[in-house]
Amino acid sequence: MNRSVMLQPWIRIGQPLEDVVDDYERIFDAWQAGGIAGLVFGRLLFADDNGGFTVPAYRSDPEIFRRRGIELEATDAPLNADKEKRLQQMLDDAKRRGWGVLIFCPGQGTHRATGLPVTEDPHGAQLQAAIWEDVFSAFPQADGGLMDGWTESAYELIYHHGNAVFREMNDNEKSTADARGWDAQRLDAGRAQLHTRFQNFSSRQVQYYGDHGFLQGINLFDLTEDALYWLRWRRDDGLATARAFRGELDKLPRKLLLGNGLRSAVFSGMTAIDYLAWDEVIDIFQVKHYFWHRGFDGLYGTVARWVQQIQRWNPGLSETECFTVARAWLGVHLPQVESLADMELGFPQAFFDEVVKEETARALAAVKDPQKILPWVDTGRMPHAGDPMTAGDLYRILVASEEAGLQRFLFHNHAHLTAAEWKVISRMCGAEWNEDPGGYWPPATPRPAVFG
Repeated sequence: MNRSVMLQPWIRIGQPLEDVVDDYERIFDAWQAGGIAGLVFGRLLFADDNGGFTVPAYRSDPEIFRRRGIELEATDAPLNADKEKRLQQMLDDAKRRGWGVLIFCPGQGTHRATGLPVTEDPHGAQLQAAIWEDVFSAFPQADGGLMDGWTESAYELIYHHGNAVFREMNDNEKSTADARGWDAQRLDAGRAQLHTRFQNFSSRQVQYYGDHGFLQGINLFDLTEDALYWLRWRRDDGLATARAFRGELDKLPRKLLLGNGLRSAVFSGMTAIDYLAWDEVIDIFQVKHYFWHRGFDGLYGTVARWVQQIQRWNPGLSETECFTVARAWLGVHLPQVESLADMELGFPQAFFDEVVKEETARALAAVKDPQKILPWVDTGRMPHAGDPMTAGDLYRILVASEEAGLQRFLFHNHAHLTAAEWKVISRMCGAEWNEDPGGYWPPATPRPAVFG
């Protein structure tokens, strides 16, 4: 595929950090040849003797927290000076190569911090700013950090992967909402109204109102003033949290890039992350180009769970009608999918041509600078437990995204990179990998003992 400008790939080093840190020169040489232009590393924990990730990768500076009146408690976590030194050397090497460097989920130092009372720091911005100042003082090579799903509202109908849309607010959440200027009682009334509605659709209502636009949707979902108030809170409260932290972040001694790992645009109404509004706050949209079935956070899997749960709540609806309800609420249309059974057949080319391209284009349209969009590309498997997608699917995701105007992407995690996937990435973005078992070898494919 001949292109004047190639996609620019980044890659994440996750747990265990040691797998890359201990052999970074050879790995980095291979990555650079394949086109890698930046890396994300973290969480900031090394492995302990039992294989758990409990060893902090840096030492906290308590004074940073004390200046803000934040209480600290030292942990008894072990440290490893040799690993810390090697990590620093690796990051120095990345910067010498001209790579961008970002930290995933900054935190996990040697001290536990207790935030200020909500009345003093309504959105926890002081605590978050202290954590970032602490982390980035320890890692001067890093250009900034990426949160993961920061402030996202729940997007699963019932409890799955730690969230449920209609879960009742606990007492702490209610008091926090009140302290931030919201009426918690009214919020709960709006939530309860929608929860009840989702369990009481009739076939006649779905057939008549269908997925025919906003005005019909008001009737289908019986949107009351309290329900709209709850939906507005989901959007505005998260945005206020982001703005508060941004304000504190900009006061730090050096400029840091702020990113957030977000579900794709089609789910942004549900997660209450308004890309257009967030363009004013964050520097990097780590949009999750996650499309797999089952597991968690894949587009197919999320839609399927919605359809299944709507039918459990409304046994009088046909499967087709449940798809209609999901489309009316989420706005998601899956080409050549008319039933749950169709979703077991993999992804037709139309999915990449329409859905992937549109999701990419929507994200790009929301920001003033296309470099802000750094999609997090993955193909299922671990750690997401989704049905594996093929290297061919990865290729089609990248081609469709590039056709939509994408300039760069982040591969989810080096630990789960297969030989076929690295072949695709290196061929598209740099010099094609030579598949030498004596050299660099992607860790998710067994290295052959004999080659040839």
